[in-house]
Amino acid sequence: MKPIPKRPRKTAFPRHEPSVRYLALQIITDWHRLNTPGALSGPFLNELIAQTLTDRPHLSPPDRALLRELATGVLRWRGRLDYAISQAAAKPVHQLHPLVLDLLRLTAYQLLFLDRIPPRAAVHESVKLAKARRLPPALVGFVNAVGRTLAAGIHDLPLPDPETQPVEALAVAASHPTWLAARWLAELGREGAWRRAQANNLHSPLTIRVNTAHVTLLTLKAILQGEGVETEPCRYSPHGLTILGLDRSPFGLPSYQRGLWLFQDEAAQLATLLLAPETGQDMLEIGAGRGGKTTHLAQIMGGRGRILAVDNSPARLGALRLTVQRLGLSGIHPILADAVGSLPLQPQPTFHRILIDAPCSGLGVLRRHPELRWRRQPGDLARFARLQQAMLRQVAPVLRPGGLLLYVTCTTAAEENEMVVEEFLADRPEFSLHPPANALPPQAQQFVDARGYFRTLPERDGLDGFFAAALIKKA
Repeated sequence: MKPIPKRPRKTAFPRHEPSVRYLALQIITDWHRLNTPGALSGPFLNELIAQTLTDRPHLSPPDRALLRELATGVLRWRGRLDYAISQAAAKPVHQLHPLVLDLLRLTAYQLLFLDRIPPRAAVHESVKLAKARRLPPALVGFVNAVGRTLAAGIHDLPLPDPETQPVEALAVAASHPTWLAARWLAELGREGAWRRAQANNLHSPLTIRVNTAHVTLLTLKAILQGEGVETEPCRYSPHGLTILGLDRSPFGLPSYQRGLWLFQDEAAQLATLLLAPETGQDMLEIGAGRGGKTTHLAQIMGGRGRILAVDNSPARLGALRLTVQRLGLSGIHPILADAVGSLPLQPQPTFHRILIDAPCSGLGVLRRHPELRWRRQPGDLARFARLQQAMLRQVAPVLRPGGLLLYVTCTTAAEENEMVVEEFLADRPEFSLHPPANALPPQAQQFVDARGYFRTLPERDGLDGFFAAALIKKA
């Protein structure tokens, strides 16, 4: 992912300090501008939110919370909002001016989901925003008219009938693209598809991973309590805590600044354990990103070993270096390279363990990154599968005989998961599936199926949707 580009100079800002709704609208429009379907991936929504909050540290905790609620809520419920707008506007949604559409989405979200904001106030604020963004008078009037229509009837708007229009009903009511609704109805049946879509609309828990290189889980729990933060141990990960309530920025907490923890979903923590790292081993990680799994491996090995962390993004590797420094870990060597091509490793080494944190559609983390549902297209699954196969082929020769290769994704699509692994195994008979249940704590062994694949599902487990396959190379 590229660094977040600066906003165009032509963007008009009000002369006074912008309101929370103005900032939320700017985040929403920026995300749409930087994430055109079919183009290169832009920043995640939470990165745009974090940048805005960093630029405005004076925002009060309630305003910071409202900003997150508005920006995330609009993109989570965009499908439902667009349906409502389509019923209230004279024009089809796809014909509306992009800024007008995003402004109406923001208005509709407040009317539909935030009962503490009076309808008249929501419409009045939308008109003020239209003027602040210097829309022509005709478009300001259009925003006012559609806003008033929405305010009068958005809660009484009939939705598509699940019996006669099952795909449209799921797509609208649960706010997912039509192609994804159709796919899940075919794969999971009506009940399963609705459960998955509804799980994707829940808020993700605030899960952190304890830096066990410096502190135990129970000690960190006590430290956080002293900082006014209540937590409880995760259900499955032995290294995780769930934050139960937070009324301030977590990055200002002394425990964070001391490197005692970092944010990481519980399923991602479990996936790393599947590699069963041992002290003194040489490891290769492909797709290291910002270092979540990298630093987990390092803390398990106690700094005794070597991890070559490969990623093709300078920005992500820069973030990884900062994380390694903050956590006080050693043995990690970031390498800028594209793992689809040849790796810049001279002389050609071999590794005890290899982790491929594969690029994927992210369909397993839609509750954490709700905006991804609008970014993805049906053809993306095959595109990612080709990249994943190329990575597997690239690293297979540098794994030592008897070594372990862990393939990990955060998607629920079989084309990117077991189908990729099965195609690889068919071409490489020296590899075989290595059931990894014993690498997990007893409470998490249920996530390994009869074939030996690790899988977590939001609707079943309350975790992000992860897939992993451990492959062993014959000695």
